[in-house]
Formats: sequence, C-alpha cells, structure tokens
Amino acid sequence: MEVNTSEKEQLEALRKWWKENGSSLITGLLLGLSALVGTKAWFSYQENRALNASNVYAQMMVSWKQGEIDRVRGRANELIGNYSGSGYAPLAALLLAKIEVHEDQLPAAHAQLQWALEHADTPELRNTARVRLIRTMIAEGQYDQARQLLASVKDAGAYDYLYSELRGDLALAEGKPQEAAKAYREALDAMPEGSPARGFLNVKYDNVAAGSEATK
Repeated sequence: MEVNTSEKEQLEALRKWWKENGSSLITGLLLGLSALVGTKAWFSYQENRALNASNVYAQMMVSWKQGEIDRVRGRANELIGNYSGSGYAPLAALLLAKIEVHEDQLPAAHAQLQWALEHADTPELRNTARVRLIRTMIAEGQYDQARQLLASVKDAGAYDYLYSELRGDLALAEGKPQEAAKAYREALDAMPEGSPARGFLNVKYDNVAAGSEATK
C-alpha cells in the first residue's frame, strides 16, 4: 500500500512539474533547434560567399593574364563591392592600383591602395599596400603624408628594408641627399643578400652617396 501511495505521489508531482514547466521546456527545445538550423544556414551562406569570391578572383586573374583590362576592372570592382569582407577584395584593389599606375592615374591608384590598406587582413598584405601607397604619395609630391605613413609603421617585419629605401626616396625627393644615402645604406644592410632588387638599390645608393660627397 505504501508503494502505491508513493507512486501516486510521484506521478502527481510529475504532472504538477510538467504543468508548470512543460511549455517552457518545449519552447526551449524549439528555440534550440531553430538556433541550430540558423547556425548551419549561416555557415552555409558564408561558405557559398567565400566560394563565389574565390571564383570571381580566379576569373579576374585569368583576364589579367590574357590582358583583358576591362574584364579585370569589372571583376575587381565586383570583389570590392560585393565581397569586401573577403581576403580577395584587398588583392583586387592592389591589382586595380597597379593598372592605374600603369595608366599614370596616380590619384586613382592612391585611392585603391588606401582601401587595400584599410581592409587588409594579414601583415603581409597590409605592408604591401602601405609600401605601394607611400611610393605613390612620393610620386604625387605628397611628402608630408608619406612621412606620416612611414612614421606609423609598427609591423614592418621582413619589409623593414623597403621602408628604409622609401625613407631614402622621400629624402631624395625633398633634396636631402645625405639623408637619402644614410637611409639607402640602412636598406642595403637590412636587405637579404640574394634579393633581386639589391643591384638597383646599390646603384641608387652609389649615385646619391657620390653626389652628397661632391657637395660637401
């Protein structure tokens, strides 16, 4: 009899608990399932976008190799406009900047390089964009902006010698050959021995060093 009474009490307690908590439990389960489905859908959406961006980038590079500049521009602008959060968009901006420099459109190149710098997601890409932007600023005669950007460098890494070379280019453009020679010397000291750019930098250093000695 005690067993039956105990079972009835347990059943009654279970009914009471279910009455009080059943609806919230079902709601919680439904919300959990909804969140799971939503998360899967979100990841699937992101994967599709990444794949689409990759395909557009591949098409852009094929057009680049074939010399189809208008198609390159179209694909690059598609990446920048529709896939700005992808790692391909800054690469597209760098390529557009290269085209603009080739066509002597320095302000347009400047804008693309600025965008690439602001959206770069790796130190390597950020440094590449920054180096090219400083070089463009010097060519535009924007010496103060170039100097400020050089002073802001915190993650030079393997690009250290390039920044030293740019400091030399800036000093030379401002008519300061001794400062230029010093910066070029620092660049040569930091540059890897086997770098293909070493010969050209040596010529720059020798010319400036000889000129600065002659004016002493």
